[in-house]
Amino acid sequence: MSLVLPASTRLGMVAILLLVLVPQVQAHNRSQSYSTWNIAGNTVDLVFTVKAREVTRLPPIEGGLLTLEALLTKHIEATARVSSQDGASCVQRGQPRALAAAEGYLRVQVAFACKSGPPSALLLDSFFAIAPSHVHYARVLGDGNLPEEYLFTDSRREHAIVAPSSAFDNVFRGFLQYLTLGVEHILGGIDHLAFLAALLVLVRNLRDLFWIVTGFTVGHSITLSLAVLGHLALELWVIEALIGFTIALVAADNIGLATGRRPLISLVTAVVLLALGLVSLVWGIGLPFLTLAGLAVFTVAYMAFPAAQAQALGLRPALTLAFGMVHGFGFANVLVETGLPDERLFVALAGFNIGVELGQLAVVALLWGLIHWLSRIVSSRSYQNGLDTLSACLCGLGVFWFVSRGLVQV
Repeated sequence: MSLVLPASTRLGMVAILLLVLVPQVQAHNRSQSYSTWNIAGNTVDLVFTVKAREVTRLPPIEGGLLTLEALLTKHIEATARVSSQDGASCVQRGQPRALAAAEGYLRVQVAFACKSGPPSALLLDSFFAIAPSHVHYARVLGDGNLPEEYLFTDSRREHAIVAPSSAFDNVFRGFLQYLTLGVEHILGGIDHLAFLAALLVLVRNLRDLFWIVTGFTVGHSITLSLAVLGHLALELWVIEALIGFTIALVAADNIGLATGRRPLISLVTAVVLLALGLVSLVWGIGLPFLTLAGLAVFTVAYMAFPAAQAQALGLRPALTLAFGMVHGFGFANVLVETGLPDERLFVALAGFNIGVELGQLAVVALLWGLIHWLSRIVSSRSYQNGLDTLSACLCGLGVFWFVSRGLVQV
């Protein structure tokens, strides 16, 4: 005798299973670091910044280093290099030293002297051996030129220092650097891609797709600009937790519309959020109580009443606009950490935002094409089951990120 479980139960089991299988997924907390290279004549001064938790991934060094600062200092000393125009390696000047850093971060300073001429190339092998997906954002200043930005990855560990031939060339190259940075950021941000995937599950025509993409674009462009310009500042760990919530709620709404149980899902979600708020209020653990209470009220207001898919899609652009503003703060973190050049702030901000849009449109086009291709080659029942399973997986992933990021503040 076979046991047949209801569809909603099967979806719930898939979501729970996903929570068990993804404990190492960090998404927006991906491995990344930042640096500033100051060039003056034949000398280079490097300041390397990275989150402290990244340093814990480094293998222990012989000699029994007792602090993360000492471990990072030894690592940067061994993996950062500068070469001069004749290809000779520049020598380190003095001993590398740890600098004061913001909470949760470590900073190391290393100086180089090039004996055979001005520096011509920067080489960085830091963290790539232990994290091939590591991304490093570098800013190069000096000798009267406007700042240049470089992106170091596992496949691109060396950059030649190219002086711009004109002011226009400098601005254009800077724009392309930040545009590339924006594309790389969204394509490497699994949580942003998961949010887009959750949004596309219910979309059936290009008109709905246009308004949803527009809502996300407008939303994240507003907060990205305000945060980078210094008009708004929120705790990064809170933003990262809220990004997880946006994924979970959209995916849960997809499931609620498929099963006709939106009110039940909203009620359960609100109760869980208020329980987490009580924990925060009494024990001081997790997100602030008012934040969790606000999310509970928002969830009930949005999902408490049954609705047809057409009605739900009518509200999706507004929901996407609001949630896009949350993701905009996440995008802004990269620019805030690397530092924007004051002398071409608008160019850098525009380049990064356009890069994000190009990456976003590429992902949407790919997912949209894949969804429609699958709708033509499988039965309607299998197609719907596949979309429901995808929503359940995304919901589980969003819940995991929301809870884990909300509990870990560093």
